[in-house]
Amino acid sequence: MVNLDDVNETAYYIPYEEQNAEPSEPSLPLRLAFDLPNGPELRWNAYKSAWDKCLNRIQTLFHELYEPVVAEVVEKIESAYNDDDQSDFTSLALPHYEIPTIAVANSSSADPYFLSSVIFQLRSIAHLYPSDCVNLTTAMKSIISGFLSTSGSSYRASAKILAAYDINVLVAWYSARKAGTRPQNLILLLHDFEQFDPGVLQDVLYICSQHVPSLPLVVLISLSSPQSPLSPQSYFHVTYPRSTLKLMRIQSVIVPSGPRVLEEVIIKTFVDLSSVNDELDIVPGPAVLEFLVEYATRFNPSVHALLNILQLAHLKHFLTNPLTALVSLVPHLPSGINALSLEPTLQKPGSTEFKELLVQRLTSDRDDADNSNLTSLPALTRAVHDAWSQFRTRTRSIRLAYLLLQGLHDFLSEKGYKGLGTHWGATTTVPAFLSTAAQTAASTLSSRYPQYLSLRNYINLLQLHAQTSSKQSAKDITYARTLLRKLRPEELRAYLNTLIPKLQELQNELGVDIPTGGDEGEESSNLNLTEVVRRLEEWRSEAEEVYRAYETVETGTRERNMNQAAVEKFKLLNENLAEWMYEYLGALTTPIESIPLWDVCYTGSAVFPSETLNPSIRASVIAGLLRPKDFAAEPPSRFSHVPAGGDGYEVAPHKAHAGQKDTQQDNFAEEEIGDEITDDSEDDSDPLHTFPDTSVLFHRYLESGKMINVYDWFESFHTVIGIQRRETNAKDEVKKRKGKAVNGIVSPAKKGKEKARDSDLDGDEEMKDHGEEPPDSSSDSEERHQLLVQARFIRALHELDFLGFIKHTRRKPDHVLRTVFDVGD
Repeated sequence: MVNLDDVNETAYYIPYEEQNAEPSEPSLPLRLAFDLPNGPELRWNAYKSAWDKCLNRIQTLFHELYEPVVAEVVEKIESAYNDDDQSDFTSLALPHYEIPTIAVANSSSADPYFLSSVIFQLRSIAHLYPSDCVNLTTAMKSIISGFLSTSGSSYRASAKILAAYDINVLVAWYSARKAGTRPQNLILLLHDFEQFDPGVLQDVLYICSQHVPSLPLVVLISLSSPQSPLSPQSYFHVTYPRSTLKLMRIQSVIVPSGPRVLEEVIIKTFVDLSSVNDELDIVPGPAVLEFLVEYATRFNPSVHALLNILQLAHLKHFLTNPLTALVSLVPHLPSGINALSLEPTLQKPGSTEFKELLVQRLTSDRDDADNSNLTSLPALTRAVHDAWSQFRTRTRSIRLAYLLLQGLHDFLSEKGYKGLGTHWGATTTVPAFLSTAAQTAASTLSSRYPQYLSLRNYINLLQLHAQTSSKQSAKDITYARTLLRKLRPEELRAYLNTLIPKLQELQNELGVDIPTGGDEGEESSNLNLTEVVRRLEEWRSEAEEVYRAYETVETGTRERNMNQAAVEKFKLLNENLAEWMYEYLGALTTPIESIPLWDVCYTGSAVFPSETLNPSIRASVIAGLLRPKDFAAEPPSRFSHVPAGGDGYEVAPHKAHAGQKDTQQDNFAEEEIGDEITDDSEDDSDPLHTFPDTSVLFHRYLESGKMINVYDWFESFHTVIGIQRRETNAKDEVKKRKGKAVNGIVSPAKKGKEKARDSDLDGDEEMKDHGEEPPDSSSDSEERHQLLVQARFIRALHELDFLGFIKHTRRKPDHVLRTVFDVGD
């Protein structure tokens, strides 16, 4: 259920639903150029599958991250009234009993995973929201009904029994329940604690404290404000007086949150190589990750924002590229592709354009482009599989390059050096490899740690060969070679002893070597983990020999006393390792965009649709009122997709619609000439009388001053409706005459009373066609029309009032005030 009181949200979209309408199936994406006959359905199913995988991965990571804190909270709640341990919360030495209270910091409503994990392990829990605490009576009634509903009970008050807000009702219910079952603590969960009325909540806590411990209440407070582990002061201590605080025994628990946690989840989801066997279908590109970092840094680093951004990126990727249908046709298995799924699809009528596009994309990035090799479906199927294998190899290679650079920086930092620079982090532990939630919570509050360093470094590797990048990754790779050349013998030995086990562990976790996907000879040998480990093992053996010779000399004169052969061998070993690492990192960071079909599973540099995440509500409402047909027109049935320089697809309308404008800043210039409104603009703008009533009234609203006379406003609206009525009658008359001419009925010319009588009959028939009863005279018809115009005016006026465009004033009851002025028409 949507929480409309969430302060983190500025607007909610509530779609219109008819009361008795049958539930309709969700609409499929638009059909694109070069699309398969069932392309929209395939892309939609692929989107749902890809997003479900990503969502499950993120949810699993957050649950693992919160698991220690959740266990701590549950243990405190269950042991709150433990008589055997004499209870940490209630003590006989105190003048009164205290309510066990657990204050959970950094637990906002925007993060649903922590509270849901706690609630899942508890029973007899009542939820209390700020909207339930308008006054003391409502708050107590909500608490009592919340606990009673956990057992399926209900309570109806009457004059002879206790009121529904009397806490003795809860005491009697618990006593009866305790007699039949094992007694359990009653947990009162206060959501969004900062939004409660302190005065009302003080009275609630005082009443509850009078019945402890006979009524084993445990208060669980959800605080969205941060709290330092070194200081117990929180919003609770600052806002509530000492008389309220002494009624509770407060224990604070800090939930991991903030930039460090968000970065850890992203790194483990999209960068960590330990989960390669279960890779996601879609790999986010640098544009999506940069927007995610910027949004989390400037606005809201919450789980809710992370999920929204990633879901929108998935949705846009599948809605704008017809080739993404391959995601549902080619399963991600290294043993081969599902030919029974892809080949029959390509054999269906109507898939010729898609097949031609597929062949073009497979050969566009190769120097020896030859379409003759891909004429048969088995060859085309195999080429798609090879392209997928190359894509997986390339993405894994960039991740491995990131891990190698990060590992070298961490090793040098442990030895007391600055490593690759402060932009790789000043600590020895990377956010992606933090072990416990407590470490994460403590690091969340460290202001010295820059935000999203690991993620920014990974983005730099993705943009290494981009023209617009800062080339920071190229400098880091070059500097890594320089640092490896300067390692001392004991440092070189220690580095190899650290690097080789990590690569062996990575190879064991993957189960297989990183595939190379094709006959690329040199690249294949460089990317083979088995060959890499074997070469490093040889260098480690040589490093051991040098180190043994290094230990035999005296301290302080080691470099000078080493024999010349050992010195030369050590320099050669350092040089070989440095040059190999430089070349290996260069091979690993080959751009993903250089392989065929890279945009099927990779978002690349496509611009993120930020307007869908943070829309301009005011501009959208005004644009809809000014140009309603641009929003109400049916979407185009076909889009033209043209490859844009190998970087993606440019989407352009195949054919414009009636009433659709080329730009969103079209200016209307209507003038009343006689009985019709004309348009002075050069384009074919729609006249004002063809717009809905609210839009007509809003256009007249913009032409008025600060105060609007409602009667004058109605008269201007009535003029437009009159034009609309006359035009409708004229069209109906023309249609009726054409119908008679088609049927061969030609009425002779009539004069006088006969003509007037026939005109009245035609008018009656017209009103019957519209579901209205014909009036007795023309005056009745005009009166009904005036009432209809007034009703339409009032309805449009109310809609503008609900939208906040007008403000009523007591000084002039027949006038309203404008609230919007600076509108670019």
